[in-house]
Order: sequence, then structure tokens, then C-alpha cells
Amino acid sequence: MSDAFAASIPTAPADLLSLETTMRTRPTPRPWRTASVASLAALAVLAAGCSSAATPDAKPDGDKPFIALSNGFIGNGWRQTMIAKFEAAAKQARTDGLISKYKVVNAPGDNSATEQVAQIKSLLLQKPDALLIDPSSPTALKPVIQQACAAGVTVVVFDSAIESECAYVLQNSFVDWATYAAKPLLDGIDGKGNVIVSRGVVGSQPESEMFDTTKKILGEYPGVKTAATVNGMCDGATAQKAVLGVLSSVSKVDGVIGCGDGYGVAQAFATAGKPVPAVTFETNGRALNYWKDNKIDNGSVAVMSDPGQSVAALWEALDLLEKRDVPKHMTFPIVLVEQKDRDAWAGVLKPDEYAAWPWTRELFREQVKAVQTGGKPVQPPIPTAAG
Repeated sequence: MSDAFAASIPTAPADLLSLETTMRTRPTPRPWRTASVASLAALAVLAAGCSSAATPDAKPDGDKPFIALSNGFIGNGWRQTMIAKFEAAAKQARTDGLISKYKVVNAPGDNSATEQVAQIKSLLLQKPDALLIDPSSPTALKPVIQQACAAGVTVVVFDSAIESECAYVLQNSFVDWATYAAKPLLDGIDGKGNVIVSRGVVGSQPESEMFDTTKKILGEYPGVKTAATVNGMCDGATAQKAVLGVLSSVSKVDGVIGCGDGYGVAQAFATAGKPVPAVTFETNGRALNYWKDNKIDNGSVAVMSDPGQSVAALWEALDLLEKRDVPKHMTFPIVLVEQKDRDAWAGVLKPDEYAAWPWTRELFREQVKAVQTGGKPVQPPIPTAAG
């Protein structure tokens, strides 16, 4: 998750704390890499004098933007998939001549706003044209975001709301996520019994919104008792330990409402020698294939926010830099995997890869138009094994 946070792209490597790709778009070195300041100025004047009328997608060669991404938390598979999707799209954008370079910086620790603020300040010294932020806090980053905007940097915050007058925000509906994580499960157990609630990255804005939604939905089911609440961090391994730690004190569990950590939850029950209840599965290949292979049909569902938000944020930043009309705040669709679509997703995802909508620039602009006009949200296709 996000926190709460396509098929052919590999999972990001474990050490993601500072990654920069400077892939070339042609085999010969770019002359301005070693040019003097005077030479660069002369080239700029020459380019200005010789350029033809530019289209919205065209920029003079050598004037492509530098895109930076700051990620506040890297401790779960969703975040790692999010970074992998961004890097793949940014690499292709670099090859296509849309950007000059990109850089990803992941704050260490458990969602530390202090560490992320320090890393953003370091990024700003490198003078990016646009800064994408998956934030650790809805409030603590406000001063450094204002600093970025004041320096002329285009800021796009994704995966979470933020308190900022100048940043653009792109996120999923966490109310939808929490709703689809709870209602099908509660209906699947006939609205009665004991449940465990597994929370996400506590302290983040998405998790707070989701937990409030979960509590509200549980209030609509008087026959359901919350037997325990744990912090699963939207991560299967973390949730497995957390749930296993409370099973000895709970006599019977009919369901576990989570934020995409059901595979780990299922392992906890198996370790304790108890039947697997209805759970909220991760949207990764391992969980979906477990769900499929074990023929689980008890109200379980897989739902998470879309790690492809990072790619949509990249397209948003480029459109903003090209002065296109983009809403200040946009909500993009979550990834909901119902049983009818489970096998299709399971067939294209690697074990640790999370389902992500394949946001092309064209699909991104279609969704922008839908937001602007109040139209039906775009529903990207489920990726296929070939693409």
C-alpha cells in the first residue's frame, strides 16, 4: 500500500535505498554531458532559434525533465511493486525521449516522516523538474513540499492525501478499499461471528481513513464481534506474526478483515492448526494462486490500492510540465480481484508481484477526462501473459 499503497515487470531488488538510472536513448554520448556553461548557453540559443512550433508532447532535445520519486516506506511488497512499476515506466520514458533521467529514494525505517523530509531536501539540491511523493505523513511533509514548490518544482503526491496548497494529489479511494475488504467477507460469514481486524501502516492518512471505514461497516453488522485488532502493516509476513500472536486467546475466528495480507493470515491459522476463515487476500501472485489452488469460496476477496499509481503520477507530472489542464485532486480506481477475475490475475503475476493497472499515457488522459467531466472511471484491462 500502498500502505494503507503489470504482469511482466520483475519485483524491485531488495536494496532500493538510492536508485538512479541514466539510460541512453542513442549509442553516442550526449554532447552536453561534458560541455562548458558557455557552450550550453550557445546550444540553448541555437535550439531556440531553430526549433519549429512545438506540440504538447514535444520538447527541444536536451531539455527533457528530470523526475524524482520520494517513497516514505519500503517495508512491504506493495511498495516494492510500486517502485518497480515506476522504474520500468520511467526507463521506457527515458528511452522514448520523454525525460532526461529519473531517481528513486526510499526513506529507511518504519514510515518515518523525519527521514523522508531529510531525503526530499537532499533530492531538491539535485534540482528535479518534478517530484513525486508517496508520503509518510499527511501533515509533516507540508513545509518541505512548500519549499519544493517555491523552488519551481512540480510536486505530485500519490497514494495518500496531503495537506498542501501547491501539490497535486493522485490517489485511490481508501473508503472503497476498506469497504470491499470488509463487506463481501462479512456477508460471506452471514453477518455473524468473530473477526480479527488487521490494520495497515498505522499513522498514515490512508490507514486512518480505512480503519474509520472498517469500524463504521462493522457497526452495521451487530452479529459480528471484533475479537482482536492487530497491526499487519498490509504485509503478509507481518500479519502472520501478528495474528498468530492472538490466536491462542481467541476461541473461534470466522473472518479476518485486512488490507491485503490474507496469505500470511492463512499461514497463521495453518500454523496454529485451525481452519482458514474468510480473509482479505493480497493481490499478489502467491496469494491469488493459494486462493485458487485451495478452492477457497467463503467470502474471501483480494483488494488493495493500485501500485500503478506511481506510473499514473509520472504521466501527471509530465502533463503538468507541458502545461496541460490536470485537476488538482484525482481519484483513480483501486484493484479489486473478485473470484471471477482471480484466475486471470493469478496467471500473469509473479509470486511477490502485486496486481497493478497498466496505466499508459493514453489511459491516464482518459481517466483525467473522466474526472474532469464526472464520467465513468476508466477500467484498465487485466494484463495478459504476453504483455
